[in-house]
Amino acid sequence: MIDFGINVPNEIICLDDSMYVEKIEYGERTTKSGLVLMKEQMDYEGRFARPRWAKVKYKAENIKGIEVGDWILLEHGHWSTSMLMEINGEPIKLWYISPKSYKTGVMAVSKTMPEQLKEFGITDDTTL
Repeated sequence: MIDFGINVPNEIICLDDSMYVEKIEYGERTTKSGLVLMKEQMDYEGRFARPRWAKVKYKAENIKGIEVGDWILLEHGHWSTSMLMEINGEPIKLWYISPKSYKTGVMAVSKTMPEQLKEFGITDDTTL
């Protein structure tokens, strides 16, 4: 995670076809056969790469079919490194989804948090 020391007074306004997400799932996974994939083994070379769920925090006005608060399934590698920011005096960790990643990396949208995210300690609070 990179702490950019950014202090945003109200909210982030996204450029066209871009968004910011929070609560992206990270951590080890256990396959159905019992093999434990450590989070460090999920690298950018594609070994153990998998899609991940994240909650939309901010989105561009031109994005249709996805709302703030929705959960999106992102193809591996379609998110930035995490950024620690302060918005309205509250610290928050966000990941940037670029226009290219929005157009080619969003695989699914859910109005509710997928149940398997609970194993990572992720909760779906209604505070946006």
